[in-house]
Amino acid sequence: MAQLGQAQKAVEQIPIRLVEAMPNMPAPYKMKDWKKVAIQQDSLLYDFKAKGTFLPLIWWDDNYVNFPIRSFGLPSYVGASRNQDKQSSYESLPVIGSVLGASLVGIDKSKYNGIDFVTMCQQFYNSKNGVNLVMNSVDRKSGETFWYDIWPGMSFNMLVDQYPENKAIVEIMKLNATQWITAINGLSKGREYPDFNFTAYNFKSGVGVYNGVWHEPDAAAGLAWLEFTAWKKWGDNTYLKASKSCLDYLQNRPAKEGAYYEIMMPYGAYMAVKMNAELGTKYDELKLLNWCFDGQNSDRNGWGVMAEKWGQYDVDGLVGQKKEEQYAFAMNTFSQAAALVPIVKYNPSYSRTIGKWMLNLANASRLFYADEHPKNRQSSAVWQGDSEHVICYEGLRKDLDHGNNFQVFKGVLAEEGPYAIGDQMKQYTSFTDICPYGSAWVGMLASIIDTTNVEGILKINCNATDFFSSRALPFFLFYNPYKEVKNVSFNVGNNPVNIYDNVSKKYIAKNVVGNFNFNLNGDAAMTLVLVPSNLKTVTKRKMLTVGNNVIDYHYE
Repeated sequence: MAQLGQAQKAVEQIPIRLVEAMPNMPAPYKMKDWKKVAIQQDSLLYDFKAKGTFLPLIWWDDNYVNFPIRSFGLPSYVGASRNQDKQSSYESLPVIGSVLGASLVGIDKSKYNGIDFVTMCQQFYNSKNGVNLVMNSVDRKSGETFWYDIWPGMSFNMLVDQYPENKAIVEIMKLNATQWITAINGLSKGREYPDFNFTAYNFKSGVGVYNGVWHEPDAAAGLAWLEFTAWKKWGDNTYLKASKSCLDYLQNRPAKEGAYYEIMMPYGAYMAVKMNAELGTKYDELKLLNWCFDGQNSDRNGWGVMAEKWGQYDVDGLVGQKKEEQYAFAMNTFSQAAALVPIVKYNPSYSRTIGKWMLNLANASRLFYADEHPKNRQSSAVWQGDSEHVICYEGLRKDLDHGNNFQVFKGVLAEEGPYAIGDQMKQYTSFTDICPYGSAWVGMLASIIDTTNVEGILKINCNATDFFSSRALPFFLFYNPYKEVKNVSFNVGNNPVNIYDNVSKKYIAKNVVGNFNFNLNGDAAMTLVLVPSNLKTVTKRKMLTVGNNVIDYHYE
């Protein structure tokens, strides 16, 4: 097909070094229907009439802890001891995660069977106890660990993105973001930018807290994202200033030290790429991205992305402890995918490496689920309440030789892994390791991943988890893991579009409707933008735009 449009120089691809160690095509290859998994999980989690052991999973909470409205709980683990009374001891992670995940795959949780589950999530804004933050439970003190203090607020903001007209949750988002500016300012006293080399922040004393065991420097990444989304929502530059100051901390942190403690670092890497494109900043994108993969961190060495085979299975792409414990986690994997897929919109130089990583991640993520393992390679096969196997285990372990109390499974499970497992049964705090706490977030992955006519070539939606950003123009990433050219087909809809490739920086077709076929070179990627044919494109500040939407952030 003849190329159309103004001649531009193709984008040189930038590798993320760990992704280069992954196979182009993982083996064995078996791609779950992730949207089906997410939709079926939602049906099971929210079935008040489910029958069986530990069912139903959901319950009403009429304790009105922070707001005078009914709310609801979900267990962190199926059969968890702390949730047996079905009162207010539940966590926000399975609750907000399930509402958000379902929303991302098109389920309106504000009108779900006539019930508004979205507004109920405001119960996690801890106002009664004076914390005045969105927390991981309805009554939790802050100052123990950054990620449990910040991540619930980040996920709450994502929920606001999905339901921007819900005034109740919008107001809480603003209160939460403003409260965190207090912490950012406190950590910045006498400094050009805040110091996040702490475990948490004490709002009462106004100082950082170190527990003597670990630091959580990726709090800077989480707060950079949280404050930036507040700026996007309200346009108040106070939030933008706070966001930039958090990124300044990461920018000035030595590369050899890393900054990845739990779940937030990828959102800092995303912010660096996005700010560089939109605001012209000069943050070291690749340094932050490599921190998300390598596992070279001064406090939590080995926390990053797997790039190896466990037993007979490629587990490349999964996120967790890759060195000492060799333990991948579902929630962290789904969340990192959500954070980093959108970066190709802002810098298509990462298209090939993100496409290759996502193929491996989406394929290996099936191993978190019971139906991908024989009964002697999982800790909770005895539970029969999930016949479709749509709620996954907390994680996947390479072997049972590491970690406290995993000896409890020796002689019970197979001699060779990997094992679908969790941390609760070994501690005797739950009857199963089946884990809504992590599984709830599968909607993040499901909203991103779709298959095409060619096995192994995915259609990756770059807009789905690009929260508080323009998503008027569809952006899709395609990666070809094969050596030879493949002809790929996908449906562009019924309205005529021009198709622009952000990698080659060319229009590859114009006035297209319905099914569209294109050739994709071997071990290469394309990031395709669907531009309405009836709209005129213009160049502004070296950006190719249509209306107020950017097609290409780097257009000469």
